[in-house]
Amino acid sequence: MRYERVKDVLTLAIRMQGLRSGVTLDDIREEFDVSRSTAERMRDAVDWAFGPLETVESGDNRRHWRLGSDALRRLVRISATELADLAAAADTLDATGFGERASALRELDTRLRATLHTASLAHIEADIEMLAQAEGLAMRPGPRQQLNRGLLDSLREAIATRRIVELCYLSQSTGRYSRRRIEPYGLLYGNRAFLIGRTERAGDMRLWRLANMSETRLTGEAFTRDPEFDLESYARRSFGTFQEEPVDVVLRFAAGAKRDASGFLFHPGQSIEENADGTLTVRFTAGGIDEMCWHLVTWGEAVTVEEPDRLRHRLAEMCAALAAHHGPR
Repeated sequence: MRYERVKDVLTLAIRMQGLRSGVTLDDIREEFDVSRSTAERMRDAVDWAFGPLETVESGDNRRHWRLGSDALRRLVRISATELADLAAAADTLDATGFGERASALRELDTRLRATLHTASLAHIEADIEMLAQAEGLAMRPGPRQQLNRGLLDSLREAIATRRIVELCYLSQSTGRYSRRRIEPYGLLYGNRAFLIGRTERAGDMRLWRLANMSETRLTGEAFTRDPEFDLESYARRSFGTFQEEPVDVVLRFAAGAKRDASGFLFHPGQSIEENADGTLTVRFTAGGIDEMCWHLVTWGEAVTVEEPDRLRHRLAEMCAALAAHHGPR
């Protein structure tokens, strides 16, 4: 067996042990770009070297295999860079107000270190310290949203068990608190964190700010989840987190900003076109006109809103209001 194939078999074994849903032959074919017969031989090689393999129940009429043994424990290498990235992710969550999620990552870091030999750990920790000194975390200025302790855990449990959650909610429009009973469907993270859910009285899905929640309690009441709801499709409707009727957006970036704009993801469904005059055109479909304007202001005169007129006029309106507000006294 070639060295490359040995590496592929080890990689496959790690996938089979790490994925609870298991791996199918189609997964192997796609990831390693091999024929079906080669995929079968790779699966059999993992079974022979590290097995036995277990079959995992699934609803897609395909056989899924998973490696249940711990034979790979000493073969999986954890690098200083990976642990440093984990620490950086925890620091970023802390900086944006997600202290509990940061704590969960740090606990994972501790568990990963516990699997390492003492000598390896000493070497890795020295490298991590060097990386931490070489890579600083850019702290975003401005206020950070603070979430009540235990809130995320409660909401995640409610989503997973399909139970109604009862909470006290601060209305942005009235400034008053009220008790709410919400059927939770998912969490959406942007500049702010939101719960996607609906109340028993209103059938429409809406966004609820996590920072406005308090006195959260999981009820014992289950709800039937709408099988037609798709979180990814719901999130794609908006530029940020505002849910509005989607519009077709066309932005043209000046030649001097083309490099920066081409490397920026404005929307998951965007398309990019380089123009003959050196400019760059970005197209996508989304709602959230105000959020688009807030972002486009940061590009200054480097961007021109080609479509829709509604976005162009709203951006001009915002800029005029800002100019008037900050004009001479």
